[in-house]
Amino acid sequence: MSDAAGAEVDRRLRVDLDVDPTGDRGCPIVSEADEATEVAVNAVGDECVVDVTTPDGDVRRGTGEVDADCLCHAFGGLGCVPHFQRVEDGTILVTAYVDDRGAVRRLVEELRGVVDRVRLVRLAVVEGPDATEQVTFDLSALTPKQRRGLELAVVRGYFDDDRDVRLSELADELGISKSALSQRLRTAQAKLVTDVFDGAER
Repeated sequence: MSDAAGAEVDRRLRVDLDVDPTGDRGCPIVSEADEATEVAVNAVGDECVVDVTTPDGDVRRGTGEVDADCLCHAFGGLGCVPHFQRVEDGTILVTAYVDDRGAVRRLVEELRGVVDRVRLVRLAVVEGPDATEQVTFDLSALTPKQRRGLELAVVRGYFDDDRDVRLSELADELGISKSALSQRLRTAQAKLVTDVFDGAER
């Protein structure tokens, strides 16, 4: 195998997502506390046991059922391992590592089928056996409209080499003009690229 091929195997994407579980599902990650600084999940078979650490240091345990509508099941179905970072106002910050942008798209689409809301917060390219981050895109610098447009473009595969979606289709889905979406995407991409190079110089 060539060095180039080997490098490609070692390259992955880290994706950080904000996830709001469906209210009536009673996900134990958020049913025990709306705020948590640490989350430990043990999902085995059809049972899920969760320990959450609240900001004041209390550790609370909750249990739930793992089924097709479960957050953990959505990650597992795509071969992703979720790393639950924290909970803020009932929103879970979760990290996963995937192989490519197509996997990001599939993960977001799968999660949208089982949760109230999922938002892409950050993408980072990681390389090598030590998972060293090479490039990080912090999406918090974008306006909500810019982030929504960029998320939709990524999820629908607009940036893929073999894309079969047109800008006009995305614009129709957002209820805006094609030129407005084009400007929104250009501005968002410029912000992200500027942030990457500014971060590299620091």
